[in-house]
Amino acid sequence: MAVPFILWGAAALLAGTGVVKGVGALSDFDEAKKSGQRAARRYEEGEAQLDAMRAKTNATFTKLGKVKLAIFKQQIQHLLDVIRMSKSAGSSLKGFKVKISIAELKEMERLVLQSLEIERGLAAGAATGALAAMGAYSGVGTLAAASTGAAISGLSGVAATNATLAWLGGGALSAGGYGMAGGAIALGGIVLGPALAVGGFMMASKAEEALTKAQAYSANVDIALAEMERIGVVLTALQDNANELRLALTRLAKRFDAEKVNDDSDPAGFQRMIVLGKGLKGLLDIAVMDDKGNATANIKAQISGELDL
Repeated sequence: MAVPFILWGAAALLAGTGVVKGVGALSDFDEAKKSGQRAARRYEEGEAQLDAMRAKTNATFTKLGKVKLAIFKQQIQHLLDVIRMSKSAGSSLKGFKVKISIAELKEMERLVLQSLEIERGLAAGAATGALAAMGAYSGVGTLAAASTGAAISGLSGVAATNATLAWLGGGALSAGGYGMAGGAIALGGIVLGPALAVGGFMMASKAEEALTKAQAYSANVDIALAEMERIGVVLTALQDNANELRLALTRLAKRFDAEKVNDDSDPAGFQRMIVLGKGLKGLLDIAVMDDKGNATANIKAQISGELDL
């Protein structure tokens, strides 16, 4: 029996609808893939930029650490040597307007010795990250741990709780070395690999599901990029602080060298050297980063206070 025309028409309509849905599904799958790939590229570019800033910040801290190490070995060491030979050695330098207590002298001596230990560790390739740690924190806070040859991430005290410093010396986000970057960047498993996430879209059972996943992934990438931008601002502030302190230390060290004396036969010159030495010690004690990984606030005012000699 011939199939009624109307049934032929219905069959054709259903077939056409299926084709349209199929085309629509393919289009959604394609859009999901493209959307995911665009988001992945944005993430990878942002990560690369952040990693470059991380490396630059670590290098800036290391540069400051080298200056600090040199000052302990040279200017502070010279100050201690002259004080030991002076008539006031063993006292609080009585008779002078500016005094250094026995406790202060002992602390300086301890820091100088630890600086020498760090130098030996660096020569042996053992004190990994010690210079960056010296740059980030005050001498008092990290020299003891750094002198043991510990990596930045292994430092004790404040440094041990500061994931930022570990991250600065630890590597890119993709290597799992993020610290300050923290949870926001890991949203949606982004840090596990953008390419893998995009491949996951195509395994969705439905085109609508794939597109929804791609859109959610893109939104998470936006959140991660915003966090990266925030961290970038922090890193810039840390670099500014480190450069500010390094320049101040360099200037004051030059002033110290220009006015230093080798004994206390010139009381005025001797006292002036003590003033400059205490100023250097004050600068060395300034930390450019706090225990939360943020740039120390108002560091210029702290530096100015020590330079107002």
